[in-house]
Amino acid sequence: MMRYGFIGTGSMGSMLIRKIIGTGLVAPGAISASSKSGISARALAGTTGITAEPSNRSVAGNSDVLFICVKPLEVRGVLHEVRDVLKHDTLLVSIAGCVSLENLRDWAGDAIRCVRIIPSVTAEEGAGISLVAWGHDVRQEDKELVLGLLNAIGNAVETDERNFDSLTDLTSCGPALMVAMMREFGGAAVRTGTIPPDLAEYLVKETMIGTALILEAGNTTFDGVIERVATKGGITEEGVKVLEDRLPDVMDAVLSAMDAKRRVVSRKVADGEYSH
Repeated sequence: MMRYGFIGTGSMGSMLIRKIIGTGLVAPGAISASSKSGISARALAGTTGITAEPSNRSVAGNSDVLFICVKPLEVRGVLHEVRDVLKHDTLLVSIAGCVSLENLRDWAGDAIRCVRIIPSVTAEEGAGISLVAWGHDVRQEDKELVLGLLNAIGNAVETDERNFDSLTDLTSCGPALMVAMMREFGGAAVRTGTIPPDLAEYLVKETMIGTALILEAGNTTFDGVIERVATKGGITEEGVKVLEDRLPDVMDAVLSAMDAKRRVVSRKVADGEYSH
């Protein structure tokens, strides 16, 4: 039986474990996990049936497929810790942003096959995108395994690693950015002084869900939805005009700020700075 290991059982690591078990493709008994304090791994084991290991080394040494689900500045330390116990045939899958395939290969050893994935919190509902970039020595059976898991909990998109940053902004970062915009949309209505905040949030949330369903069910484009709602000479059209005039600068600033932060983290990774 193939063994799966997860180092890191925070929000994303725990979600991946729960969803992968939920697909039926991997049995709980085939998964072991560890966490920094051990508390979250033990709690997850109690609800899913996986094995909580006492150390990262015990997880790594028994895994055929090892998921690294820790923060970017922790990856180097984790891989240095477990490098000597990794099986020669281990497939290493990292979800960390700013940690390149080259970094993974350097830290884990040239013999280890490496994959980068960037999942999204939307996989919790079996939707959204998981980005995938392959190391140069990954085998066809590795690709089938990883894609099979990711497509069972959403939609996997293979891409060149050089595109990861810009695509991550649209996928993994996207839910928070979209919800932040919708929150401000509801907040604008609240500021009129006539609508309570909880009602505004409910109305905006339900409208966003319904709009997403229209986009999905009808294979409709963004422009198609706008044309249906913002009729020529109507009230909605005036609001759309304001957004089209002002949002480009706002979104450019959003992506610029995120890119600046990413460069800081990437520089720390490149300089060898890491958290224990």
